[in-house]
Amino acid sequence: MFSLKKRSRIDYWSCSKFADWIRGTPKPFALEWGAWGEWNDEAKKKHPLRYWVAEKLLDSLQDFVNLPMDIYHTIEVYIHNRFIDKTHCLKTGLKAGEYYDLDYRIIHGLFNELVELVEVDFANRAIWDEEKKKKYKFVKGHCVEAGLDYLNWASSLRYNKDYGITKQDKHYNEPTDQAIAAQKTLELYNWWKNIRPNRPEAHDLFSEEKDGKNYYKKIGKIEDHYEKEDTKMLIELIKIRGNLWT
Repeated sequence: MFSLKKRSRIDYWSCSKFADWIRGTPKPFALEWGAWGEWNDEAKKKHPLRYWVAEKLLDSLQDFVNLPMDIYHTIEVYIHNRFIDKTHCLKTGLKAGEYYDLDYRIIHGLFNELVELVEVDFANRAIWDEEKKKKYKFVKGHCVEAGLDYLNWASSLRYNKDYGITKQDKHYNEPTDQAIAAQKTLELYNWWKNIRPNRPEAHDLFSEEKDGKNYYKKIGKIEDHYEKEDTKMLIELIKIRGNLWT
């Protein structure tokens, strides 16, 4: 059984100019997570009642007005998630009907989902206007160029006045947390799509005729190196899991 989900809205009434007028304190366009708590405390302290009207009452009224559409949206999203996207499970991208050990399924499941995130979810973030839509070509919902463009843009973000950071602050012009996560995402995506598939097979690098008794030892050394590299990249992916959301 599913429960009613309040939609993420493009326009929140509490973020409007009208809400700023009621609140008496303009709401910043963006702040780092820790700064939002400070801003809320300061705005509430200045005008408690006006803050409640702008932040609580307006959002409650908006939820009431949008209730019929929210119910429809909840049903639509449930059906799509359950039967089309199947977001309750990890998709490995492996060939059906073949047997794969758990360690193989783990790395393919996690990195295939990373690829989906970049080429589908992040790619759709890049087409925020009509001109952008014309630029990119999506094939079966995927667009590598759009996904990479979005990550390159996110990687360039710096703390500045848009985040409430002034030139006097020690963090001014440093990469934001979002930028650092985007840079790591690009690194992991590139490794999985371009570097790992092109690693030479250990058995192709050495031969018994050429390397003699060292043949198996050299192969084992290369395979051990690959195994450690896979583990390292899996750990790096887990470390940024908190930033892999849409």
